[in-house]
Amino acid sequence: MSGLRRIRLDLAYRGTSYCGWQRQDGCPTVQGEIEAALLCIVGEPLAIRGSSRTDTGVHALRQVAAFDTSARIPPERFSFALNANLPQDIRVICSSEVPPDFDPVGDCIRKRYRYLIDDGPVLSPFLTGAVWDYRFGTLDADTMHEAAQTLVGEHDFASFQSAGSPRQSTVRRIYDISVRRRALPFGLPDADGTTPQGIALEVEGNGFLYKMVRTMVGTLTAVGNGRRCKEWIAQVIAARDRCAAGVTAPPEGLYLDNMTFGLRLQ
Repeated sequence: MSGLRRIRLDLAYRGTSYCGWQRQDGCPTVQGEIEAALLCIVGEPLAIRGSSRTDTGVHALRQVAAFDTSARIPPERFSFALNANLPQDIRVICSSEVPPDFDPVGDCIRKRYRYLIDDGPVLSPFLTGAVWDYRFGTLDADTMHEAAQTLVGEHDFASFQSAGSPRQSTVRRIYDISVRRRALPFGLPDADGTTPQGIALEVEGNGFLYKMVRTMVGTLTAVGNGRRCKEWIAQVIAARDRCAAGVTAPPEGLYLDNMTFGLRLQ
């Protein structure tokens, strides 16, 4: 339709209060909140399309979405208008006009996720809902990192897919993955006043199956707590069976971190 412009939104949100990204009847979602705010701004219902359909309780440091509108509002002003109408746990970082064929789903060639674990003795109240409150012993980050390197490359990740969102192919490529100890923001200081550290897993791939990252995390914790050896990860991949992998880590520690856009190879 002539006169339409495509507007891109770069977003961040805390997913604690939402039933995920995708609009659903009867429960709050991030997409639903943004579309309601757009209705207030432009006076007509608009549908937005997001790069990733994050699950209930999952957060985003950067999510990208787009919508078409005939409204003559300057593109950069949408961020200010939306932030004035959105809950404070959803923020538009910036807004811009993009070519009409920009597709936040189809044009996304890489996604990066971050997962945070607090395995210390006492969880800070400021970290509630923002990390996995892990109370099963201290994790060995170095061993988890070594084991995680088995996941790098192109594999059939059927063992890491939860039921509920079937895909034509369960083959995905992981470009890099790291597990390390790092200071967690707002953590409680240790008795000697030092800053406590938790576990941060970061993984980048060309796509992820339903709950794939959370299952990777749960599987790697079985190595980190000594119940499984590093070589077990290869066995899990080879099994192509969800029952072969570890637990699914809870959603509150997961963050959509970043994404890369470009031309997909045909």
